[in-house]
Amino acid sequence: MTKKTILALAATMLMLTSCHTEEKVLYFQDLQAGQTINTGDYTPVKYAPGDKLTIVVTSSKTPEMAMQFNLPIITTQAGTGRSYTNNQIAYYTIDENGCIDIPSLGRVAITGLTRSEAAAKIQTILREKLLRDAVVTITSSDQYITVLGEVARPGKVNFTKDGMTLLEALGECGDLTIQAKRSEIKVIRQEGSESKVYLVDIRSKDLLSSPVYRLQQNDIIYVQPNRVRMGQSTYNENSIRSISTWISVSSLLMSLGILIFK
Repeated sequence: MTKKTILALAATMLMLTSCHTEEKVLYFQDLQAGQTINTGDYTPVKYAPGDKLTIVVTSSKTPEMAMQFNLPIITTQAGTGRSYTNNQIAYYTIDENGCIDIPSLGRVAITGLTRSEAAAKIQTILREKLLRDAVVTITSSDQYITVLGEVARPGKVNFTKDGMTLLEALGECGDLTIQAKRSEIKVIRQEGSESKVYLVDIRSKDLLSSPVYRLQQNDIIYVQPNRVRMGQSTYNENSIRSISTWISVSSLLMSLGILIFK
């Protein structure tokens, strides 16, 4: 075996190793330039029991009457019995029956409604009973998904808009780490009384047409570690692998050296 043959084999080995690494790491490997994929229409977030929201009611004719629906945050100074009201608006919380209790209107069911649908419903009730020119604006709060595992910053991600995608949520968490298993990202979704687990491969364009590409509130994303990362879970296992790797590399270099300089 000549020196040129040995060097060619070594170069081929390096190229194969590089290609294998790219297959494990790169996103959307089968997505071509100009290709179009149907990602489906997004479904606006719908309210569920436990969700928190602020309701702001305005009226040009009777603004004083409208203020009673904008719950103020009241703080009490300990030891004095004095209460103070600031300019912040308190949250309405949807109870277990899917309702909120609005002053002068009573209980209003909004579970299953989107933000715009809930605002329209409350506005209609107000205009029929109390304020003919009422304008209702609803802002959601405490709606989030949870991202765990091999991302830069795991934790809760707030829903900042309807139709948030899996890619946007991962971006909010600083993206996947290099130790992430990109072929099996788990998305756990509550569907009725059951939790359903979806597996998605971020290396494939099939992610874009997945039912969990667009997220829903309370979804849980778990990014699994790859084999290298799991091997680092114990000191002994990691040490053994490191030693065996260096022995293999040393043996290969020695063999190449013997063949080249023989």
